[in-house]
Amino acid sequence: MRFKICPSYLYLGETPPLLIMRYVLTICSLLIIATTGFAQDVQYIQLKQEKVAYAPRTYYIADVVYERADVSGIGMITGNGNRSKLSLSGGIANSINSFLAGNVTQKRSTQAVSLHISKLNFDVRKRGSIWNVDASVLFTFYVAGKKLIEYSSKGQGQMDSDPKAFIESFIRQAISNDLKKFDEWWLENRDGVPTASEVKVNVHMAKTTDKPNSIVYSLQQPLQISDFQGRVDGQEFELAVTVSGIGVGYASSTQNGQIILDVTVTPYFNKATSWFKPAGRNTRVLAHEQTHFDITAIKACELVAAIRKASFTQDNYVKLLEELQMKNAQESNDEEVLYDKETVHGTISDMQVAWEKKITEQVKAIGCY
Repeated sequence: MRFKICPSYLYLGETPPLLIMRYVLTICSLLIIATTGFAQDVQYIQLKQEKVAYAPRTYYIADVVYERADVSGIGMITGNGNRSKLSLSGGIANSINSFLAGNVTQKRSTQAVSLHISKLNFDVRKRGSIWNVDASVLFTFYVAGKKLIEYSSKGQGQMDSDPKAFIESFIRQAISNDLKKFDEWWLENRDGVPTASEVKVNVHMAKTTDKPNSIVYSLQQPLQISDFQGRVDGQEFELAVTVSGIGVGYASSTQNGQIILDVTVTPYFNKATSWFKPAGRNTRVLAHEQTHFDITAIKACELVAAIRKASFTQDNYVKLLEELQMKNAQESNDEEVLYDKETVHGTISDMQVAWEKKITEQVKAIGCY
């Protein structure tokens, strides 16, 4: 048998969340010898047990998965008035897995990779004395359950002898070529692919903000009446309103196969929506509003502590971070409501003093500021 390899070309596929690239290798073949016909319902192809010259350096194939619905066939062969199914001896995934185990030198100390057979299809038809073969193979490589890259091999062949020999050789060469291509790709890209299940989280409290209408909490800069710049909404029983909250932002990166999550927690006061009525512009009302902001600051510290204690993985880190934030927001709201209820919005002097003392001591003790 003789065949030639035509130049390959590369095109990019859709990439979220990881880069997926497709390489297309076209194998053009021409073989003309003798004529053979087929009559059985299923014709099996046995992969030759021949050593593959290339040995992967950076990974090994831990398992082989066949993705197609029809697990029994790899195409059809039509000729001499008969139509038969083509298949690999011993099953498609098992046959390729056995071939890899016996003929590819693999280092189990390297990265475990799953090889998915996304397509393995051969359409064989006889016209006159010539067999025509259309071949299409698609192998996809996965690491830690994530699809990384796929390679497609397509080709045509013509022959007047057994076409199964061409199919068998085509499969083995596609395997050999793709093992090498993935080895080269993985060597270049492996540091940016998250393979570790655990996510490392770095969390810190913000000291500044670039939002012009926000003030970040600071013990050294308590609120001033002039900070309340919002339009009064007309509620009769309130002399002032503090709008504060806890912002959470994060950025992720991958280093040495592990996702690194940098989380920033920001306790803030919103100047544009916080307001004072003229009758409330005094130190007593300001002290009540400052305590609202102090409660926000305490809850921000508690959120930082909760994030540091949590166990984040690739599968849960987005959802878990949201759950921690929502739980903290509810606890913060409950504390603010209780504060206003027990002090009657700061009008019960002894309760107001007691709350101010308790919250001031908590801010100092919590150690965030």
